[in-house]
Amino acid sequence: MTAKTLLWMDLRTTFSGPDLCASLPSPYKARRLRTLPDLLQAMQDWRPWAACFEYDVLDARGLDILLAVKDRHSPLPVVMLVERPTTTLAKSAFRRYVWDCLIKPVSVRRLCNCLTTIEQGEKTAEENPRLVGSAVAAPEKPHAETPLAAAVSYVTTNYSEKLCQATAAKLCDLSPFQFSRVFKKAHGVTFRDFVVRVRIARAAELLKQSRVSVTEAAFVVGFNDLSYFARMFRRQLGVSPSHYRSDSEPAQMLLFPQQKGRC
Repeated sequence: MTAKTLLWMDLRTTFSGPDLCASLPSPYKARRLRTLPDLLQAMQDWRPWAACFEYDVLDARGLDILLAVKDRHSPLPVVMLVERPTTTLAKSAFRRYVWDCLIKPVSVRRLCNCLTTIEQGEKTAEENPRLVGSAVAAPEKPHAETPLAAAVSYVTTNYSEKLCQATAAKLCDLSPFQFSRVFKKAHGVTFRDFVVRVRIARAAELLKQSRVSVTEAAFVVGFNDLSYFARMFRRQLGVSPSHYRSDSEPAQMLLFPQQKGRC
């Protein structure tokens, strides 16, 4: 892998624990920064392919710095690393399409896996464009062979927000009735069930990081009703969210399992 510049915005107020920036392997050319002016200057000087924002506690000031960068450089993939985010601020970050949010402590391998997904996303960006900007902004017209690509991208990019089937249908140039029928035929589930399963899949990823509470995971991925979240989680994975988090070898999850009766 060719070395690419990775900007590392270190916004910690205490400096205990492992130094993830210094621990990255050589293919990642990480440049540590601590102030917004230095970061904006580095954006011009180094043309980075991604950025990491490390916090101990995510506060309003730290979020403002991140959003200032995204306002100026919206295509830049950003990874957040935090100890215990407040759910409101974490959700605000997801609304601005942060690539991922890793809850510390996190291993270097986990971080590298996350960075690898960014590189893979860059390679397939022309075939699978990510929605940028408003959740209802019109993406590039999908290829004829994948008429539902815009709807899938709408869900996977904005799963933490309130999603509307009518918006998804409009993105695909289909009427709500046509969209409902075509989506169910293509994916084997309704649009509503598809949204739930994407959210549960993301919540399961968050729960594998032991510092995330069930409540935090549910809120961040778009559930406001904890009892409903727990029911959907158990229905899809066969275990409760708390058991999934504590299980050292959780059951394998199928994002789109074969339907067995009505969900």
